[in-house]
Amino acid sequence: MTAQQNFFALIKDDSGSCQIKRVRVNQPLQTELIQIFENQRVLFEKGVDTEVDFNGDWKPDSNEVLTIADINESTLMKDAINANASSFTDVIISNFANEPIKAIFTGITTNGQTKVFVQKFSSRQALSLNQLPLIKMQTGNTFVKTTDDIFTIDNKLVAIIEGNKTKFKSFHNARMVFDLSEFYKEATDEDLTQMSQHASLEVTDLTSFIEEADTQVRKMAHSIERSGVLDNYTVTQISTAAANFPDIPVVVNNGKIALPNDKKELKEVLHFLLEDIYKGPLSGSDYLTNSKRVR
Repeated sequence: MTAQQNFFALIKDDSGSCQIKRVRVNQPLQTELIQIFENQRVLFEKGVDTEVDFNGDWKPDSNEVLTIADINESTLMKDAINANASSFTDVIISNFANEPIKAIFTGITTNGQTKVFVQKFSSRQALSLNQLPLIKMQTGNTFVKTTDDIFTIDNKLVAIIEGNKTKFKSFHNARMVFDLSEFYKEATDEDLTQMSQHASLEVTDLTSFIEEADTQVRKMAHSIERSGVLDNYTVTQISTAAANFPDIPVVVNNGKIALPNDKKELKEVLHFLLEDIYKGPLSGSDYLTNSKRVR
């Protein structure tokens, strides 16, 4: 990294509209921040040897990072790294309420390849005099009120952007910065109604099905719709596969898979349709996996 690195803030309002502003720092602080971000990059990448395309249901191991291509916010940040820093207006931290910062980032471009290092930023990091009196140490053990608005940076990176890929380890933290809603949705009541009308499914009580559908059921229902499993496999193929898992309540009525009214059994069937259940090769026991990554 070089001393020419600049620092920026990603600002996003409630509507999702984004803008980039410059975090202007003096030379000594710039040098220190460059080293801090470099240390955090090293920790982020330490031991990582595998990239996994994020599909909504994978929890990475310590040697893995999740990746998503072509995220809008990532493109904005990457473009900022390659732009003239003086073309951006400066961040005014006292204006945080009107310009909520979601990320602080910096980056480098080497041989035409841009790499961006991203920290998430929350309102708790912006310490404004308008909200609370801030104190600082003066001389000895005497504290005085500071006259400046200040903010803190995070102690780790939330993501690294490289090429068109955004790499992250925690979906929860990443979605505080990036709009990942299209990658992890819940089925609405209308979606559940449409699902119940699929030619391969039987839902005996639609009202109860919708009322009892919690967050997990709705996420699984959305994943089932997105996967196309009910269109790609016939009821006969599904029931034949289910025969290998006798504890999973896959029941066929009138040529349709009957979704159980019991919530626990319903989740077991949905997990089966999502191929979340596998059989241990030695014990023969059924297990629930946290992913469907292909080996």
